[in-house]
Amino acid sequence: MTPPSLDQLIQDPAKAAILPPEIAQALLIGLASLQPLLVQRALMGSADSAGDEDLLTIGQVAARLKLSQYRAYELCRHGELKAIRLGKSVRVKPSDLHAYMAQHGG
Repeated sequence: MTPPSLDQLIQDPAKAAILPPEIAQALLIGLASLQPLLVQRALMGSADSAGDEDLLTIGQVAARLKLSQYRAYELCRHGELKAIRLGKSVRVKPSDLHAYMAQHGG
């Protein structure tokens, strides 16, 4: 059996009910690996939009603030530095980092 494409499943969700378990598992694994990337892309908006900015990793934030990664995570966890959670990952918009630095004399 040739598995249906994602487009076919979206158009006719009933097809998912008749998938063999192995194919359903493979589709779920593929979707799970794509989900964080799709969420990140959706949060970033269109690449053509004005003010589009790449999200920073905690390592990049820590380096710019000259702090440990642990301390950078703590700033985000306590809400002192605005952050975006993507699954287990934490990202920071450059504009939010600049606002934090301005507020804290950085």
